[in-house]
Amino acid sequence: MDSSPRLETATLVSREFRAPGFWFLKLRCEHVARHARPAQFVALDLPGGFAVRLPLGIYTAQDDTFGLLFKEWGERTTRLAALPEGSQISCIGPLGNAFAMPRAGERVVIVAGGLGVAAFWMLVKELKEASIDTTIVLGARSAPHLVGREELAAFGFPFEICTDDGSEGHRGTVIDRLRSLPRADVLYGCGPGNMLQALCGLADKHGITCQVSLEETFGCSLGTCWGCVVSVRRGSGQATGYPRAPGESRDLDFARVCKDGTVFSSAELVWAS
Repeated sequence: MDSSPRLETATLVSREFRAPGFWFLKLRCEHVARHARPAQFVALDLPGGFAVRLPLGIYTAQDDTFGLLFKEWGERTTRLAALPEGSQISCIGPLGNAFAMPRAGERVVIVAGGLGVAAFWMLVKELKEASIDTTIVLGARSAPHLVGREELAAFGFPFEICTDDGSEGHRGTVIDRLRSLPRADVLYGCGPGNMLQALCGLADKHGITCQVSLEETFGCSLGTCWGCVVSVRRGSGQATGYPRAPGESRDLDFARVCKDGTVFSSAELVWAS
């Protein structure tokens, strides 16, 4: 079957309030559900007044339904959270690349900050099926912001909780907790930019393979507007490949998060100093 992105109509099956401002929605769309891979996303055209499509990461995918875990933070997400069950939603997906699986015998640590957890349900499912030694580290500002852990904890992997204020689990950041864990062979990360920069720096310092799913503000979600570019090393397979400008000495290029990502290797990202 063709797994490329398609324009589809999804039906809202259920909506669940998870925490103040946080929602889990389940939608029926066979093409997206059957072909979604870890860290891919959909672009939704919501009923109502005109707005650019809303990109959201695909959290769960089973049979003919997929789930979205998101925070109500703007007009579009507020509109999505208020849709009644049975609503029809135009969507394009699945979009983006996906996390690559580790080799057999490698030890994995997943590092999720806040809503970065939404990138990992499908990956954890695949790691469980492949019997990969996995530890999950989930962090948030405080206990009420810890969402998504129920589904991930159900897979039975060791699970570490961190909160900045110590209201639940370990007091401190996920990076603080990661430093105290046994060395991993492969790291996966998704969350705020400063967290991912620290994770990539730690991985590169110790020579650990690391893949991160980046969050950027998308315009078109299809790679045409170039509104979500990030810096990558020149020669990266995800880079534009544009030649240097006359007199340019920087050893970097650019990639679009929506089209060339959202997953990038830490070894190829160039973070602003």
